[in-house]
Amino acid sequence: MRHAKTDVLEPGKLWWNWFGEHYFVPANTVLPRSEEDVRQAVLAAARLGLPVRSSGRGHANTAAVPTPGVHIDFRAFNEVLSVDRELMRVTVQPGISVGELSRYLRTQGMSLNNQGDIDTQSVCGAIMTATHGAGITLPCMSMQMIAARIVTADGSLLDLSAEADGELFKAFRASIGMFGVVVSITLQAVASYNLLKRSWNADIEDCLGGLHQRLQDNRTFWFFWLPRRESADLFVLPSGVPNLASRDHDICHMRSYNAVPVDQAVPEPEPGSQFDHSSVIFPNLYEPNFREIEYAVPFEDFEATFDEVRHLFLDKHKDFTFPVECRPVKADDSYLSAYAERDGYALSVSGPMEPPTWAMLRDVDAIFDRHGGRPHWGKHHFMTPARLEKLYPRYDAFKKMRRELDPAGMFLNDHLRALFA
Repeated sequence: MRHAKTDVLEPGKLWWNWFGEHYFVPANTVLPRSEEDVRQAVLAAARLGLPVRSSGRGHANTAAVPTPGVHIDFRAFNEVLSVDRELMRVTVQPGISVGELSRYLRTQGMSLNNQGDIDTQSVCGAIMTATHGAGITLPCMSMQMIAARIVTADGSLLDLSAEADGELFKAFRASIGMFGVVVSITLQAVASYNLLKRSWNADIEDCLGGLHQRLQDNRTFWFFWLPRRESADLFVLPSGVPNLASRDHDICHMRSYNAVPVDQAVPEPEPGSQFDHSSVIFPNLYEPNFREIEYAVPFEDFEATFDEVRHLFLDKHKDFTFPVECRPVKADDSYLSAYAERDGYALSVSGPMEPPTWAMLRDVDAIFDRHGGRPHWGKHHFMTPARLEKLYPRYDAFKKMRRELDPAGMFLNDHLRALFA
């Protein structure tokens, strides 16, 4: 019975992700207008024996969304539900994008404490995959979530919070939608702030030689390694920034971000600088023209890992020209975050959307594997249960909690079942 008739289930609609790498037509599609719609969708799926997966804005590289069963599409389920200005907390529906929320918070005198450089993905997707920004004092976005409401496999509503649910909430933070369907999320915001961003190019030797001092001196510091002259154009990195490099290849495009109170005077503009609210300065424009993996290695292993990746491109994969993005992230206490119980340094490696890219990414994965790299759950990876068991001290505990909440595996699909069943 492929197209069941109920109040909320519609015939399946074609869905594809941002990169166009994954597309599918489920048995049924749900476009919810309320949390009760979501609950009824889960109950209907249970009656029909169908699995359930949900999606926000489709920014994940992985096959985390495709399902033969019921697909809950949250793109229009994107309202702000409540705001507590005194405690600086906001509750939102799962389909709201990072950018929509960040811009809304500005009107309320608040900001997100940190965010990545893409703001078009859903807040829920960013949290459930442990998406991050950068900074040695700043953890991933999952840590900004302090409470959530989900629909569990039996159709009941479950309220979770960091305060009341301890270990379960830690496991839930980066659970890729395997504990239930999220219908609302509460985030801890901070007082509104502006950012002074500075960008410049320099030789790789300058970047690495002053790396740890720059990490200490700036709220956020990250860099893109540019193996070729044309590399910056592939990620739409800005031209016209100060150039301290002695060559046009094997250099770094560096960025620092520092918070400025909103009541403080606007600083004098400098070449390569930008100044505005955090909601404006954090995001960058990217075209979905690349295939990407991103792993976080232990912070102290970054330089050795980066050196191997750099020479892989200089010596073997000379035709691959996309930048390599490098960002530090503070440790957290989640079960499946790439930064669980350790400070990490994320390296993002990309190639064109063509078959030869896979061989290159496999070579990079081998380097990450040697250095204990953990994947970003929204990017391509080559994980196996054996690797996950080695990488995550609480991997088995996570699987046990998942089975207790969803014993029949309703919220799994082929991609997730292979790793977490």
